[in-house]
Amino acid sequence: MKFSTLLAVAGLAAGLGVAAPAMASNLLVNGDFENTGGTINPFPGTTGYYNVGALPGDYGGGPDHAIPGNFGWSVPVGNVDIVANNASYGTILPTGGQYVLDLVGYGDSGEISQSINTVLNRVYNVRFDYSENGGINGATADVLAGGGVIGSVTGTHGWQTFTGSFIGNGGAETFAINEQIGGGNAGVFLDNVSVTAVPEPATWAMMAAGLALMGAALRTRKGAGVTAAV
Repeated sequence: MKFSTLLAVAGLAAGLGVAAPAMASNLLVNGDFENTGGTINPFPGTTGYYNVGALPGDYGGGPDHAIPGNFGWSVPVGNVDIVANNASYGTILPTGGQYVLDLVGYGDSGEISQSINTVLNRVYNVRFDYSENGGINGATADVLAGGGVIGSVTGTHGWQTFTGSFIGNGGAETFAINEQIGGGNAGVFLDNVSVTAVPEPATWAMMAAGLALMGAALRTRKGAGVTAAV
């Protein structure tokens, strides 16, 4: 069912007083990279990016910056850049909000990850937008979930969308995106990363029942309106 249709159903349900199933929520924290913990706005200096990560050293040989508060993501491999609009090489802009994430801040590797809780055998959908730092061509990253690689992306100088899925193991597991091919202090750009649970059959059945109830309510209202007019 399309998102626009679900919104229409929800609005109709509210108007008729019929409860509708809740929309699936993003299991990831800060999937759009907009929560910077108040530490990088404005950015240090005039570069328009903020580097965080595990690899010692930094641009010009300084220390790594700490991962911002409420950032949500860990950086277990290499380092990454949080990049503002004005540092996106002009033509590569975030698909939403003020910031994107560059999987390689300096060096040739970088990874972001989060731990999420899953239900055994439940299907989870993965979706995110990706492009490429203007300083490199062919940067490639793997998408890891469900205990393995569920896909890979190769950036281009324009936004694309990745979609994939995995099956939950019934406990906490790691979702990660890892740069595999890159370098030159540049990598795959990411934005709007989400992991959502696919509704179970019971949820779809409840939605169908809700739609039937709403249809019956509309017919009743229409019939009542005709009777009143007569």
